Amino acid sequence: MITYFPDIYPDELVYSLLSRFYMQSGYLSYTYAAEDIYAYKQVRPDHEFINVLRPEIREIIVKTIPMEKLVEKHTMYPYYARFMRKPRRMKAFEALVSLNGNYRNLLVIPNKKEGADRYLRYCPLCAKEDREQYGETFWHRGHQMVGVNVCPIHECYLVNSNILISGKATPNLTAAEKVVPEEEEISRCNNLLEIKLAEYTLAIFQAPIDIDSNVSVGRFLHSKLKGTKYISDSGLFRNLTLFYEDYLNFYDEIKGKAKLELFQIQKIFNDYRFNFNEICELAMFLNIPIHEMVNMSLPEETQHMDMIYRRVAKELDADFDIVKTIGDAVLKAYQSNHRVQHKCGAKGYLWSKLDAELLPKVKEMIKELYGNGTDRPHKITSSLINRKLGLPDKQIEKLPLCKEEILKYEESQQHYWAREVVWATNKILKEGKPFSWKQVRNLTNMRRVNFEACLPYIDEMVEEEMAERIKHLL
Repeated sequence: MITYFPDIYPDELVYSLLSRFYMQSGYLSYTYAAEDIYAYKQVRPDHEFINVLRPEIREIIVKTIPMEKLVEKHTMYPYYARFMRKPRRMKAFEALVSLNGNYRNLLVIPNKKEGADRYLRYCPLCAKEDREQYGETFWHRGHQMVGVNVCPIHECYLVNSNILISGKATPNLTAAEKVVPEEEEISRCNNLLEIKLAEYTLAIFQAPIDIDSNVSVGRFLHSKLKGTKYISDSGLFRNLTLFYEDYLNFYDEIKGKAKLELFQIQKIFNDYRFNFNEICELAMFLNIPIHEMVNMSLPEETQHMDMIYRRVAKELDADFDIVKTIGDAVLKAYQSNHRVQHKCGAKGYLWSKLDAELLPKVKEMIKELYGNGTDRPHKITSSLINRKLGLPDKQIEKLPLCKEEILKYEESQQHYWAREVVWATNKILKEGKPFSWKQVRNLTNMRRVNFEACLPYIDEMVEEEMAERIKHLL
C-alpha cells in the first residue's frame, strides 16, 4: 500500500513526479517501484507523456489535479499538438486522458534532434532556484522543447543531462535531484534575438490550449500576410520566395540555428506540417502577438467563405476540406486569368543623395560592430548593417557607396571565427582566468570543429608565441 506520494510542482513533467516518488520512497530497485506505478511493469517510462498507470497511482494523482489538467500542464502535449488539425489533436488528448490508445501514432515526436540523440535538459539557475524554494530540483517541461536551447528566464543555455529520451534507453526513473549538479558553470546567451524567440515560444507553449479550435494554423498564418509584400492584393497569391529570403536574413544572427527550407515553409502554410518551434519562428518573424497565436481566429471575409464552403459540403455530402481546396483553386485560377496589369513609374528615390548621407553612419556602425578588442566582434554583412540602421529590407543593396564600404570587411566564416577566438583570448587573459579551451568555448559558443577550422588564420592576428598557445588549447 502506498502511504506517501509527493505533490507535483509547477511546470513539472509527470516523469519527474514519478521519479521523485521512486527516489523518496525507499524502493530497493526500479523494478519494485515499476510494479507499484505502472500497469505493465516492463514498460519504459515515457519522459514526455504518461504511461498506463496502476489504478491506485492514478487515483492518488487525480485527487490533487484532474487528468485533463495533468495532460495539458505536465506533459509535452501542448508542444506537439497545439497546431495540429482538430481531429488528431482531440484524439491524442483523449488517448492521454484515458490512458488508453496510442497517442504516439497521432503526434509527430522525434527521438532525435537534428540527427543527434535527445536528452532531458535543465537550466542550472532554475535548478538553483528550485532547491532554494522547494529543497530539490525537478525536470521542467519548458526546458524540453526541441529547437529552443535557451532558458528565457535566466538567459543562459540549457544543459543536456545524461538521461536519454529514447525507446532504447534502459527503463528507469531518474530524479533531476540525483543528476543535476549543485554548482555548474553558466553559459550565458548574449544573442537578444535568440532570447526573444525563446521567450516567445515558451509563452505560447505555457498558455492554455483550445482543444476545440477549428482554425488551422496554415490559414491563420496566411491571413496574417495581408497588407505585407508577401501576398497579392487579392489575398490568393503568396510570394514565399521573398518571404523565405527575409526569414533567413531575420534569423541570420542566431549562430548554429537550423533554418527552415522553403518547401517546409510551404508545407506549414498549406497545413501539412505542424512543428511547434517552426511555427513560432514564422509567427515571431511576422510580428504576430502571443495572444493572437494562443487564440487564433480568421478574418470575417475568410469566415464568410468558410460558411459558403460548409454549406456546399453539406449539400453535396462531401468533405469540407476537399470543397475548400477546390473552391480556393477555382478562385485562384480566375484571378490569374483576369488579372489587370497596372503600370506604375519609378518612385523617384534620390538614391545618390541617400547613399552619401548614410555612408558616415555605415562606417560608424561597422566600426562599432567589427570589434575593438573589448567588445565581442560581429561578422559584417549587408543584412546586419541594414538591420542595425533600421533601413527597409535590402535597401543597402541599392546604395553603391555604402555597399562598397561593407565589402571592404568581407571575410570567410573561418576568418571570423579566428577573430572571435582572439577576442575571447584577450578577455580571458585580461580577467586573469585560466586560459583553457573550456573558457574559450563558453565565451564563443564555438564547436571544436569550428575552432580547428579557424586556426590557420590565427597567425596573422596575434604574435607567434600567443598563436602557439591558442593552437595548443585542444
